[in-house]
Amino acid sequence: MGITPPDTGDLHVSVEDLDAAAEYVERLKQYVDDTIGYEMERIKERMKGDSANAQTVPNGTPFGAYEDARMQWAALTKSTANMEAHLKDISRKLAGLKQGTEDIAKAFRDAEARNAANGKQIERLLESAAPPPEAGQQPTYPYTA
Repeated sequence: MGITPPDTGDLHVSVEDLDAAAEYVERLKQYVDDTIGYEMERIKERMKGDSANAQTVPNGTPFGAYEDARMQWAALTKSTANMEAHLKDISRKLAGLKQGTEDIAKAFRDAEARNAANGKQIERLLESAAPPPEAGQQPTYPYTA
């Protein structure tokens, strides 16, 4: 499989890392949906078999070939349905993981934007503030010791 997880560094996570992780999870979800989904369809197609060329049932039971085949068919149908349900569940969880990662990245971006705005406001306040008094000069604010 050619999908490699993004390198998130040593406990340092940036927004770009989160974006890369979300992209990786999306590719993984696509892989599950496309490749494994395709294989499941092929398995179901092969399960139908060829009714013109009946085959003997391996590991037959004393119930007879028809009953053996029916039991094996029921077991195969059930396991295939279980596998499909698990794959859909994995796909759903991957979609949730991607959404959560994107939400975290958005929160990081929002926090960075707020911090930048606060920094600019602090700079404006500092620029508009009165300069500090010279050494030995009386302070401009009331001071009581």
